[in-house]
Amino acid sequence: MTPEEISHLLDKTSGASELTTEDQNKIFSMFTGVEEIVGLEHVVSVLNGKESHGGDTTLRAYIGLEPSGKAHLGWIILADSIQNMLNQGVNVLVFLADWHAWVNDKFGRDMEKITVAGDYMTEIFRVLLGFPEEGEGAGQIRFMRASELMDSGKYWERVLRCSKGMSLSRARRTFSIMGRSEDSSDDDLSAFFYPAMQAADIFELNVDIAFGGMDQRKAHMYMRDVGDRNNWIKATCIHTPMLSGLKGRGGGRMDSFDHKMSKSDPNNAVLLHDTPKKLEKKFRKAFLEPGNKDSPVFEIAKHVIMPRQRELHVSPKPEFGEPSSWSNLDLLIAAIEDGSVHPFDAKMAVAHGLAEILAPIAEHFEQHPELLDAVNKMTGG
Repeated sequence: MTPEEISHLLDKTSGASELTTEDQNKIFSMFTGVEEIVGLEHVVSVLNGKESHGGDTTLRAYIGLEPSGKAHLGWIILADSIQNMLNQGVNVLVFLADWHAWVNDKFGRDMEKITVAGDYMTEIFRVLLGFPEEGEGAGQIRFMRASELMDSGKYWERVLRCSKGMSLSRARRTFSIMGRSEDSSDDDLSAFFYPAMQAADIFELNVDIAFGGMDQRKAHMYMRDVGDRNNWIKATCIHTPMLSGLKGRGGGRMDSFDHKMSKSDPNNAVLLHDTPKKLEKKFRKAFLEPGNKDSPVFEIAKHVIMPRQRELHVSPKPEFGEPSSWSNLDLLIAAIEDGSVHPFDAKMAVAHGLAEILAPIAEHFEQHPELLDAVNKMTGG
């Protein structure tokens, strides 16, 4: 969302007219670039002086992620949202959903491997965010495992309350949050508890903002339904854009997210540890059709490269044209369509831009290889 779109949403949000200009700008800074905001009135009420879910004036945000393997490019978009909120004094919790990963059959339900993957995930976000200050305070980040929260009997009471009134068909419709089809788990009762667990996490953690990719929308909407039934405080939900796999969207339903970038198909995804040579190889095969704006190459330029580097530098071989720089993606798309820029050169420009962005990650894990080596051993590469 642009600041203008957020401003339009604020015009329709209860209490927003009472916000100071400073607090309006805080909302713009926190949420610019997300795909969707649901329930903005809760954040507005806290900025207007109402207690946060934690009983004070600090806004708390949460993202739950299964430790399941090596990081892909979508994590950078999540890190951007985290950074935007940290900059505005939000306390952000990265929730390492280890038992959720176990339910979802990650690493063959080997909890030791899931724990190692959680350590790796923590390190990745520290690197992406430049090792921010950690703690419980405003503008700090926290990391917590689901297994820590689940030690409480109160948590399981919350899970039962969240599952009460949920039909099996409704549970099936949320299976996309696990990357599963609706008919995939009729022989696995634990999968039906997953949406109730995710809703219980949000309420038990006393967070004001729940966020994730657009594929988490169904889970968040279920959480808000549970809040209505139980008269519990409902977190504001923000959803970040989903990157398509390098092969493109295909012809599936747009809400199925079958096209999304996933590390389960490394050749269809950009992993954060890809070398410059590997990036070039992958982008040679990436879908980019002149005249078609639905290209993963353009999505990556829009959501990853432009926010960091502001420009995309196209450098064809001298015999094929002059170098050019583009700060307006629409103009670049038009130049590809009219033949001014060759699609191959645009794809290589994105590959080279990504190589620069990913360089600090490569440098860190070259100096501290233990966790990456452990994950490589578990994943076979």
